[in-house]
Amino acid sequence: MLHKVSETTMHRVRWLLTIGWFLLIASLFYDPITVMWTQPDNLASPFRIDLDRCIKIRDTCLPQEPFAMTALIWWAMIVPSAIFVLLVFGHEFWRRICPLSFLSQIPRALGIQRRRTVRDPLTGEMRRELVAIDEQSWLGRNHLYVQFGLFVLGLGLRILFVNSDRVALGSFLIATILCAITVGYLYAGKSWCHYFCPMAPVQMVYTGPRSLLGSQTSQEKKPAITQSMCRTVDSDTGKECSACVNCKPVCFDIDAEKTYWTELNKPGRRLIQYGYLGMVIAFYLYYFLYAGNWDYYFTGAWTHEGDQVAKAFDIGFYLYDRAIPIPKAFAVFLTFGVLIAITFTWGLIIEKLCRIYRWRGRLISAEQAQHITFTLFTAVSFWTFFSYGARPSLNRLPTILVLAFNSLIVLIGSIWLYRTLRRNRDQYERENMAISLRKQLQRLELDPMLLEGRSIDELTPNETYTLVKVLQGFSQQLRMNAYTGVVLDLLEQQTTTTANSFEFCKKLRQDLQLKDSDHFAAMESIAATRPEVLKSLRPQRSLAHTHDAVTLAKTIAKSSRKLPFRRNE
Repeated sequence: MLHKVSETTMHRVRWLLTIGWFLLIASLFYDPITVMWTQPDNLASPFRIDLDRCIKIRDTCLPQEPFAMTALIWWAMIVPSAIFVLLVFGHEFWRRICPLSFLSQIPRALGIQRRRTVRDPLTGEMRRELVAIDEQSWLGRNHLYVQFGLFVLGLGLRILFVNSDRVALGSFLIATILCAITVGYLYAGKSWCHYFCPMAPVQMVYTGPRSLLGSQTSQEKKPAITQSMCRTVDSDTGKECSACVNCKPVCFDIDAEKTYWTELNKPGRRLIQYGYLGMVIAFYLYYFLYAGNWDYYFTGAWTHEGDQVAKAFDIGFYLYDRAIPIPKAFAVFLTFGVLIAITFTWGLIIEKLCRIYRWRGRLISAEQAQHITFTLFTAVSFWTFFSYGARPSLNRLPTILVLAFNSLIVLIGSIWLYRTLRRNRDQYERENMAISLRKQLQRLELDPMLLEGRSIDELTPNETYTLVKVLQGFSQQLRMNAYTGVVLDLLEQQTTTTANSFEFCKKLRQDLQLKDSDHFAAMESIAATRPEVLKSLRPQRSLAHTHDAVTLAKTIAKSSRKLPFRRNE
């Protein structure tokens, strides 16, 4: 939604949000203002305390006295707002306003990022380059496990030490900022966001293939600065341009849906999607398991409970008026582990059930079954979160406003669920290819009757793709020219890479009745006539240090002649 707002404007917005965040952190250490809102005689405030109310932890009433609301504002207002933003406005909106992402770029802005000396494979000269995390390294392959582990650890520490201790919360936020800046110094680009940030799994879950109001990158004309891509302003022209340093080959910041389909089976992806629902349930359930009642949570007493740190090894469970002698520090993570295991198992079972079910007479593919299950879990997570999240502050409002908010949450979740269930990888790839196909179709003399009075630009992606099948009646050379033009346009748009274009255009070759070897002939033609296109591409990092893109394309094309290709059925 914010992808078309200028970087200059967003830079100012990020500064304002960051300053506001710093003020909030400062108020955790000194807050003489919000304590006045909780005074029992402040009849105008919905947050005033009731001295006669008994809020119990097990069989003991908590002392009722005025408190500073900063922790309540953070946990019951700001954090739920972030979840709402992710599902409704999207990852692109969040990444462009996130203060932590902004602060992680301080070393880049100051020009003090770590660099290493490497030898240029083409010239043999030594040069200094930024350090990026290799996607094939252990961290590159397993960062989803790392981030989910940090997420679980963070929520555990929150319940044990940070929820109501304002100094601990302030120190925790400052430590997180320092970690983000340190990672920004050690690694290029948005490595903090991609590989370390514990919030990244949450963004992944709630964004899905696309948010409710997010942009559709696959239908944007390229090359364009899309979604939350790293941007800068050219000092000479004053125009925005990409500041991407290829810190991640398949980048969530450039095309969230492409990342979704590409990384659907990445190690840790199922754990995040299914385990997150378990974490949502476990986190809120634990307040009941610990206190023996729901008042402790819904009144927000946990945001100003005294001696929270000292109670880390208190009795962890209290059920049916009986204390279970398991220390709180162990009980928290035990609850997390059990619920994660349960929801993870549910996810795998639902996937298998989806594959048994027939849709319009056809079995659902493994990929689509996984997508359907992911989508269902996201919607349930969203509804479950807002059944509890924000309630300590929301429930103080008039009943009509609470009911209106509940209706809004149900409506938003339902619309997102309906739209997302209908998505699939083929649809995304057709949309991605539609712009290129339209360019090629415009060069052909098509019968106007086929378009029913419309121009080619007015066709939907599915209609454009269907019209391509008309080319089957044209000569082999004409179909080959059209295919080469599409591949060239996709490479110019950086929709795909030299290495991935073969698989990306597979369905198009089938519809045009072209052989696999024709793709390599097209690549050889592009290398001969438009070498600058291949030179401008940024290949995978593992190839970037050893191959020139043009040489790579010609080598593949020549070697393809020796392979026994056959016509696709």
